[in-house]
Amino acid sequence: MRAWLRRKARDERGVGVATALVITLVVFALGMTWTTVGLHQVQTSSYDRMREQALNAAEAGVNLALSQLAGQYDWPGSASTMALGDDTGEYEVTVTPVDPLDPTDHDRYIVAKGYAPTKASPTRAIRQVEQQVRLDPTDGFSYALFAAPGGLTGQNNSTITGDVYSAASADLANSAKYFGDVTSLANVTSASNTTIGGSVWAGGMATLDNAATTVQGNVRAVGNVSMTGTVLGDVQSGGSISGGTVNGVRTLNVAPPSPPALQQPTFTWDPANYTPTPSNWASAALFNTFWDVTRSAFSGHHRVTGGSGVSNTVNLDESWTMTGDVTIVSDGPIVLSRDITNGTSGEVTLTLVSFTATDPGVLFTNNVTLPSSVHLLIFAPNASADFSQLKDFHGVVYAEAINLSNQFTLSYAPPNVPGFSWSLASVTHYDVDVLTFREVAPTP
Repeated sequence: MRAWLRRKARDERGVGVATALVITLVVFALGMTWTTVGLHQVQTSSYDRMREQALNAAEAGVNLALSQLAGQYDWPGSASTMALGDDTGEYEVTVTPVDPLDPTDHDRYIVAKGYAPTKASPTRAIRQVEQQVRLDPTDGFSYALFAAPGGLTGQNNSTITGDVYSAASADLANSAKYFGDVTSLANVTSASNTTIGGSVWAGGMATLDNAATTVQGNVRAVGNVSMTGTVLGDVQSGGSISGGTVNGVRTLNVAPPSPPALQQPTFTWDPANYTPTPSNWASAALFNTFWDVTRSAFSGHHRVTGGSGVSNTVNLDESWTMTGDVTIVSDGPIVLSRDITNGTSGEVTLTLVSFTATDPGVLFTNNVTLPSSVHLLIFAPNASADFSQLKDFHGVVYAEAINLSNQFTLSYAPPNVPGFSWSLASVTHYDVDVLTFREVAPTP
């Protein structure tokens, strides 16, 4: 028995099986552990990747806002969730004034949320960034003709080289040539044989009459487009498109954005802006007397007070010679009815500012021709600027409304004069100065 027991104790049969089972269990346990660790790392890596994509999407929202604000100061943000071009994420962006109660506030607050892979995904990653910026108006006098809050009325055979803006309807009349863009918050109407060298953008309807009428750019109208002429570019209408020839694409019943609602700049008289020191006149009659005896060699800067009625009208009713820059700022109307000669060898600027609310604020009568070396700025923010008979000059006209005459010719020449300031609503282009930027916890 003892010998048998000793033999059984030394018998190793079955040990290998047990050892193999133990090793197998250990390997399986380690495998499960490493699998769990690996899955966690994969999940962590995937979530980190989604967080990075969500941040990229949020930054794309900020970039969109910066781009839009450069041309629209009141852009409110995206109307809906927008997808990245590579489908790796989505974003939403809102833009608000830093001080909503101050219409002159130039600061904007951008809030952009990024989602990856999508906002609707139950496993989405969310990142939110915020950017504060300041908008600086940059346009200055960017239009040859600018009528606001009134409109533009044309006459036969007008030729305008430069862009045109009208806060009310723009009626371009017969055989007119507008070598630039024509923008109106209301309707744009052309008569026979009109040429528009740029594009038409109407907040109402666009009517292009006569088969000989040509628009070399595009036509966009929030209302209907009716034409018998030719458009070399595309036509987009919020309503119908009838007649005419369109070389590009017709898109009807899809309203384009409305034109921007622009305002007149603000002019502030400050004698410190001028050299030599300006002259002050208590009435237009006193200024008229001085001008009449010095008009053979006239220059300088002049402030005329005495009332806004027609009895206080500045009358430049004789031919005269400029021997330097001239500024005339009057509370009353200003009438110019004779030619001007430049008595210098260089360029000079004539600035006529009328604050009157009596139409017309500035009136050109008779045939007036100015040499191209005289750059003219007409500014009548509260009344119309009216032109009768033939006119030919270089400069810009900014007035409450503009009424053109036959054979009116204007070549855009932006003046560089002091005293004007540009609000956010008086231009269409802005420098966007980047201020603070931060990432915050996403809000609900």
